[in-house]
Amino acid sequence: MIPDSLHLRSCSLTTLAFAACSVILIAACPAKAQSPDQKKTQKEFIPETDISIGVSGQLTYTRTPTTSVNEMNAGSLSGVFTTQTTQGTSPSPGVLGTLHESFKPWLGYNVNFGYTRFSENYSDGSAFVPAKGSAFPPSSTFTQGSIGTNMYEVTIAEVFEGPRTRRFNIFGQFGGGGLFFLPSENASQARQQTRPAMIFGVGMNFKLTSHLDFRAEYRGLFYKSPDFNLPPYGQGNFPITRLFTVTSQPAISVVYSFGRKPNRKLLAKMQQDEPRIDTSATTASRR
Repeated sequence: MIPDSLHLRSCSLTTLAFAACSVILIAACPAKAQSPDQKKTQKEFIPETDISIGVSGQLTYTRTPTTSVNEMNAGSLSGVFTTQTTQGTSPSPGVLGTLHESFKPWLGYNVNFGYTRFSENYSDGSAFVPAKGSAFPPSSTFTQGSIGTNMYEVTIAEVFEGPRTRRFNIFGQFGGGGLFFLPSENASQARQQTRPAMIFGVGMNFKLTSHLDFRAEYRGLFYKSPDFNLPPYGQGNFPITRLFTVTSQPAISVVYSFGRKPNRKLLAKMQQDEPRIDTSATTASRR
């Protein structure tokens, strides 16, 4: 059986990822009233194209999909029979690259490329606790397996932007793509496998210069865990489980903008709003 400490540790890491993202979003949205200049800045959306490169963390909660407890009362065979299976991955660092282009505050896209390396862990255990007077002694079995794998991500997501200030802007993304699993350890029978995935997340950008930004974000991947085309447990050596799971990926990146495209309509409006100088009055005064 997987110790409860591992469950708590994995859950705590995921909770910390959510908490860190929440702090970022709160910091990017001050609660105090905004000045007219700040409100004007929020409305001045400028379409842009940028690329980013950064590091991410892979955190996947260990699941216990099956736990059964059966009480047997068959004369000499009396007692409690318990079985349990688990599935999880080891935490791991990774790299993340993103190509982003925006057209409107509510319309843009991300093309994400990611890589990380971790171990898929599986286990299956059973135990028999005899009742008083049972002729069978207590017994237990435990089987576990681990497959090291390289995971590559290619996803495309729609991006929508939230409130913005002169230096901060918040965004969210939702889309899909594919995850490519290439086994690297204990791969004598395992085969590479592709899984469709759904991506979702939120984040913020902090403008450093006219072309450089700092980005912090939370990303989630929803997909069905790979089984590497191995036979079901009982016909093979690994207690493989095929479950849908969510992987959390907090990430930080450096962003380079190719040049923020000016909004021509906005520039024309700003020019119209500028105070006009009465040249005739100026010329008359000079005379």
